[in-house]
Amino acid sequence: MNVIAPSIPMRSKAKASSSLETECLFGETLTIIDKNLDWYFCKLLTDNYCGWVNKEYLGEIIKSSHRVVSNRSYLFKDNDIKSGCINYLPLGSQIYVNDFDDFWAQVYLGKNSSQKFAYIPSKHIIKNEEKIDDWVSIAEKLIGTPYVWGGRNSIGLDCSALLQLSYQTYGENIPRNSIDQSLLNKEIINKKEKLKRGYVVFWEGHVGIMVDDTHCIHANAFHMEVSREPLLNILERTSKRHPIIRIMNFN
Repeated sequence: MNVIAPSIPMRSKAKASSSLETECLFGETLTIIDKNLDWYFCKLLTDNYCGWVNKEYLGEIIKSSHRVVSNRSYLFKDNDIKSGCINYLPLGSQIYVNDFDDFWAQVYLGKNSSQKFAYIPSKHIIKNEEKIDDWVSIAEKLIGTPYVWGGRNSIGLDCSALLQLSYQTYGENIPRNSIDQSLLNKEIINKKEKLKRGYVVFWEGHVGIMVDDTHCIHANAFHMEVSREPLLNILERTSKRHPIIRIMNFN
């Protein structure tokens, strides 16, 4: 089934009070593995993450054609900026575009939606087969976004979601958690080598993205937001407890 809300929580247990594991975004597809009253135990096909979601947020499977690459975008009632908005879509949302022109894309919302079609600015989306070469620029646009443990919606996210969502615009779906991301088949960089934009630094339980040879972007609980700061500052705070375990080239 597909997610029909901007984002929905995937939880560790089949109850609303249980801990947040991750979030599933509009248009993403889930495979149902088990059921418990109003809850489904599902696998999110984007990254194979499993957990419990409430069935009220799931609906018709719609094969996507495009994805949202802006931090977030609004769905307008009509192809007119004054028509009003019915909802928003966060970065990483998957949509089926029925028709588009130079400014608007008509999005199919599904047969069970109160409005079958809505409109989104064309500049906020790309085709599924397209990619953004400078994927680090997507992470840079998220600077200032609040930190949320388990968050994957661009309204609030954690360190591994920052990497996952920004790198997805480069055309590759990667795992949800930093430990699994650190095991990808990417070039491993010697710690003595000069760092570059697009290099990714892994600590135990944390990950950051280099924007140049000295500065790193990471979603972190120290600043409680996505921040850009010198890597040396991060190391001064964390190296005794969490030394760097790997540096990889994601370009």
